[in-house]
Amino acid sequence: MSSRAEEFINQAEKTLTKFSFFSSSAKYEDAAELYAKAANTYKVAQLWMEAGKNYMIAADLYLTKLKDQETDACQNMVLAGGCFKRVSPPDAISAYDGAINIWLENGRTNMAAKLMKEIAEMQESEPGSIVDAIESFQKAADYYDMAEAKSQSNAMLAKVAELCSSAIDPADLQRASTIYDKLGRTSLDSSLLKFNAKGYFLQALLCHLGQGDSIAASQKFETYIHLDYTLGDSREGKFASQLIESIEKYDADGFANACSDYDRISRLDPWKTAILLKAKRAIDGIGGGDIGDDDDDLDLT
Repeated sequence: MSSRAEEFINQAEKTLTKFSFFSSSAKYEDAAELYAKAANTYKVAQLWMEAGKNYMIAADLYLTKLKDQETDACQNMVLAGGCFKRVSPPDAISAYDGAINIWLENGRTNMAAKLMKEIAEMQESEPGSIVDAIESFQKAADYYDMAEAKSQSNAMLAKVAELCSSAIDPADLQRASTIYDKLGRTSLDSSLLKFNAKGYFLQALLCHLGQGDSIAASQKFETYIHLDYTLGDSREGKFASQLIESIEKYDADGFANACSDYDRISRLDPWKTAILLKAKRAIDGIGGGDIGDDDDDLDLT
C-alpha cells in the first residue's frame, strides 16, 4: 500500500514541475488529486499521519493555486483532521481550524459549528484541555446560533455550563448559573422546548446554592415561578424550595430529607450530586461542622 501511495506522490511532484504554455491550473488540480489518492492509500493502510499530511498538501493546492476550489480544500482539511485525530489531536485541531475559517468566511456557519463541536469533544477527552474545550463548545454554540440552529446551540451551551460547574477547579458556578438561566428562558419561548425550562431553572438555582448563596437562589426562584407558572408545584420547584429553606435555616436534616425524597422519584445524576455536596458544605461550614476539603468526604444523607 505505501509503495502505491509513493507512486502517486512521485506523479504529483512531476506534475507540479511540468512546464506548460497553457493555463497552469490543470496541473495543480491534477497534482491535488494525486496527493489525495496518496492520502486515501495511506488511510487504507492505517498510516494516519502520512494520510493526513497528504490530504493537507492537496488542500493547500486547492486553496492557494486554484480559484473557487475552497470546497475541495475544506473537504481535504476535514479528511486530514479525521486521520490526525488517531495519532495527533493538535494536528487534527489545526486542520479543522483551517476548514472552519473558510466556512465562516463563506457564511457556512452550520458546517463550522459541527466541526467546532468535534474540536471541543477532542479537547474534552484530552487531559489538561478542559478550559480549551469549554471555549470551543462556546464557539460551537455561537456558530449554531448564527445558523439559527437553536436546539443545537442550546445543547452546546448546556455543555459549557456542565463543564464550567463540574470539570474545572475552582468551578465557575456563576457562569454556569447564567447559562442555565438563559436556557430556561429560551425554552419557554418554544412550545416544543418549554417543558425543559423547569430542569434548567433547577440547575441555575443549584449553582447558586452550590456557591452558598441562598439569597440569590431565593430571589431567582421567585423570578422563575413568575416566568413558568408550572414550576412552583412541580417536582423541581418543590425540591428547590425545600433546599433553599433548609440552607436558610442551616437545617442539615431538612436538606438531606429533600435530597432523599427527590432521589426516590428522580434519581440524582452525578452533576446534581456534586453541586448538592457543595451546597451541603455551605450548611455544614456555617453550622460549625468540621469537614474536609474534599467533597468526596461528604454525604447528602
